[in-house]
Amino acid sequence: MPTTDDGLTGTILVCDGCGRSRRTSATGRIAWDLLWLQADQAGWTGSDRPLGPHYCTVCVGNG
Repeated sequence: MPTTDDGLTGTILVCDGCGRSRRTSATGRIAWDLLWLQADQAGWTGSDRPLGPHYCTVCVGNG
């Protein structure tokens, strides 16, 4: 199970603009798809692939 720098496990999405992040405790193949679906519905933009780029709602609003 992946572990982040803060010791939490799961999957994380980081904004390429400002560094904000979203996290899910899910892991495995479907974890990214679930996380991106939630982020997309919350207004994040970018690639639906883990490599990005990805932008949070704050950065999208500033663009």
